[in-house]
Amino acid sequence: MDIVDCHFHVYELERFKYPWPTPGMKIYRNYFPCQFEKAIEGTNVKHAIFVQCLNSSIAEAEWVIDMASRHNIIKGVVAGLDLTSPSLEEDINKLKPSGLFKGVRHILDMEKEDWIICDDVSQGLHTLAKYDITFDVLVRPHHLKYVPQVVSKHTSTKFVINHIAKPPFNTGKLDGWREDMAEIAKYPNVYCKISGLISEQEPDTWKSIDYQPYIDHILSVFGVDRCMYGSDWPVFDMVDATYKQNLKVTRNVLSKLSDADQRKIFKENAIKFYNLEL
Repeated sequence: MDIVDCHFHVYELERFKYPWPTPGMKIYRNYFPCQFEKAIEGTNVKHAIFVQCLNSSIAEAEWVIDMASRHNIIKGVVAGLDLTSPSLEEDINKLKPSGLFKGVRHILDMEKEDWIICDDVSQGLHTLAKYDITFDVLVRPHHLKYVPQVVSKHTSTKFVINHIAKPPFNTGKLDGWREDMAEIAKYPNVYCKISGLISEQEPDTWKSIDYQPYIDHILSVFGVDRCMYGSDWPVFDMVDATYKQNLKVTRNVLSKLSDADQRKIFKENAIKFYNLEL
């Protein structure tokens, strides 16, 4: 089974000013598509989607789209366009002709907690729907209370929660997160990425964490038709994990599913959500 990795990053520290990662972090170095291609050797990953590292940067998306002409692995780009900008529609029209521009994301950690429900953000989401552009929702558990208000208002926009909203895996607690995710899953225009499971853990603990209860809950509320696989490469370098190890964690928590259902999560749902041309 070929795999679509719907969530990977590349960055060049000398090209752009990144607020994260910061100096001193293990991943504070350049990561290019050729390194990603090397990392996935020996796996069934054949296609991948780049996801933004910079807010409000059309230049980052243009850079990756240019590299995609030399790296066939890149089948889609989720750009960090500014939803509140009066030039949003102009930026969309600049990227659209490439055929690779599939979505927009914004890093909420850098904004006030209720940013996603602001009126100017809402107008931007309306514009995305007009052009059939998806929105990746990068949130943590404390943001989840705002999401139903947004997704219920923008039913023509397709949303996908990144990294199952980063619950506290290391504590084993599901309270709060479990209920909020169940509420969000009621809206059929919202998907969920099973991604980033080990990225924010610790090198000496990530192997012993029980991720299964979290994944079982996501599958129970979103179903296999609205979940998709993403690696979050290269962030898991911080826990000294290889791509194969990261992929194995996801395979293990999905191993109870039928081959057909696994095919949906590892490939078919990403193609459908992002309108990929494979």
